[in-house]
Amino acid sequence: MMEQYACKYGGFLKCKNLFCEQGQILSEILHLCSDIIEKIGKGDTSQRIDLNIERYAVRRLIDCINRLSKEIEELINLNHELAIGICEHFDVLRRLQRGDFSARASEDSHVEMVKMLGQLINRQRERFLEYIDKLKEQHEDLVHAYEQQNAILSSVGVAICVVDEDMTIEFINEEAETLVGYSKKELEGKVKWTDFISEEFLNKMIEYHKLRRISPSLAPRQYEAKIKDRNGKTKDVLINVALIPYTKKSIVSIIDISERKKIQEQLIHSQKMESLGMLSSRIAHEFNNILSGVLGFAGLLEERIEDKNLNNYVKKIIEAAARARDISKKLLTFSRKEEIGQLQQLNLTQYIINFSEFIKPIIGRDIEIKLNLSEHEIHYKIDPTHLEVILMNLVTNARDAMPEGGEIKISLKETFIDLEYHYTHPLVTPGDYLVLCISDTGIGMDEETKKRIFEPFFTTKPKEKGTGLGLSTVFGLIKRYNGHIHVYSEAGKGTTFKIYLPQEKIKNSNSISIQKEKLKGNEAILIVDDELQIRQSVSSFLKEYGYEVYEAEDGKKAIKIFNENKEKIALCLIDLVLTGISGIEVMKQIKSINPHVKTIIMSGHPVDFKDIKSIDKSISFEEILLKIRNILDGKE
Repeated sequence: MMEQYACKYGGFLKCKNLFCEQGQILSEILHLCSDIIEKIGKGDTSQRIDLNIERYAVRRLIDCINRLSKEIEELINLNHELAIGICEHFDVLRRLQRGDFSARASEDSHVEMVKMLGQLINRQRERFLEYIDKLKEQHEDLVHAYEQQNAILSSVGVAICVVDEDMTIEFINEEAETLVGYSKKELEGKVKWTDFISEEFLNKMIEYHKLRRISPSLAPRQYEAKIKDRNGKTKDVLINVALIPYTKKSIVSIIDISERKKIQEQLIHSQKMESLGMLSSRIAHEFNNILSGVLGFAGLLEERIEDKNLNNYVKKIIEAAARARDISKKLLTFSRKEEIGQLQQLNLTQYIINFSEFIKPIIGRDIEIKLNLSEHEIHYKIDPTHLEVILMNLVTNARDAMPEGGEIKISLKETFIDLEYHYTHPLVTPGDYLVLCISDTGIGMDEETKKRIFEPFFTTKPKEKGTGLGLSTVFGLIKRYNGHIHVYSEAGKGTTFKIYLPQEKIKNSNSISIQKEKLKGNEAILIVDDELQIRQSVSSFLKEYGYEVYEAEDGKKAIKIFNENKEKIALCLIDLVLTGISGIEVMKQIKSINPHVKTIIMSGHPVDFKDIKSIDKSISFEEILLKIRNILDGKE
């Protein structure tokens, strides 16, 4: 072909013929190619050269340019698709970062890299979702655990708080809020728990707190203290403290033991009064034994001495012994072993009205008596003498507590003691009660005095003004009716006595009218008592009234005497407390010898044995003789 169109100038590159037709065609083609290449360079890949040139070199150049345009177009399209895909994936990642896990990357791209990137993003998204689900589950578990912990801490009935190393309260439960009177918002992170500790325990608490962080085993875990609530009220508490593992924080449980302390004090006081009652009973028993002899022999002297002067001396002896016996009876009343006299169904409402009128002149004009009685009349079965002793002692004590005058208030009502009151006053059983309340506006009492006011012979009055048996007698009388007495008092704020009497029936013992002629007899009687005076005095009275008397100072001798005279002795009068063999055992052995013999057990205080006749030594000899005569005659 080159030969067919041979250029005489040496070819296109060397041709200087401006009018060469072939040169012009080739020049146009080159210009066209340059323009297209320039447009391709500018990004316009839509241009193509569509010429049918026979020359191979030109055709080859056109084909190359067209292919370049196409490839560049494809490359631009690829880059465009890649850029769009990356932007879309970036937007998905940004949404995922913001927590929008509804975003999902496209996996439909023709670009393999974009497609793989979308798949990778989606797989990571799924893993994130799984991880978030696990976090949510763990969070829910933590929330549930926290709620359960709070429920447990709130329902245990114990005040609990978590304390930081600097003693700041980090957490408290509802019980703790109730105990101190502050809310969680007021305390948590703001207040130190030692702010509530009473000053007397504060230094000790701080020392324990520091020691627990240095050497936990040396700091006590449990101890008692006192705290003050929002109103300044002091409460006795039991504190348990332990360190929370892996922290310097402490968990503190606080139990309010104020009521428990009161109950303990009530029980201790009750036991103390019971012990004093037993001691008083024993003293009264021994005292009655001595007084029985004194009164017995003095009575015999009074009947036999005709000289008036000497007889007056004997009467004074009898009067002094009788006063001593009254003291003995008061001790027996305190120990609750005095017999209840004749009971009457009293209208207490009217009785208190009458009593207030009677007592007004006695207590003086500078003291006003106010009554607060139930609208309906209240009746109760009680020995009137006992009621008078109770009221008189309490009212006169109230008067003595108000030397400059004041007010005495007497109230009476019916009430029901429920289980809640019983829990705080365990000695008071639930049920229906009468409540007699006597209060004054006097000088009041301190705690030490309150603890001892019911003790026999305890008094705050001068020696010449009080025996110390008034309130102990009241205490014993009320206990005899299965009642309770409580005192409320503060120094300078007056005193209130509350008496609770259960509404129940009590056995009645009627008074006895004695005719001396009916006391006489001729039976043989065995007296068994280790007190010589008792034996001799009772023996003398029995002989005065015609009885034949055998005496024994102990059980062995009594059994021996009875065995020798078992056909003759009709009745055995046996002391309950004997040296060696007890009175009950002596009675049993005598009964084994002769089951039909009559027996009476004597005691320094009233006793009540089933199927055993008994008698109180403190009663008069005429009453003892009447008892013996009635038993011998089969009337008892």
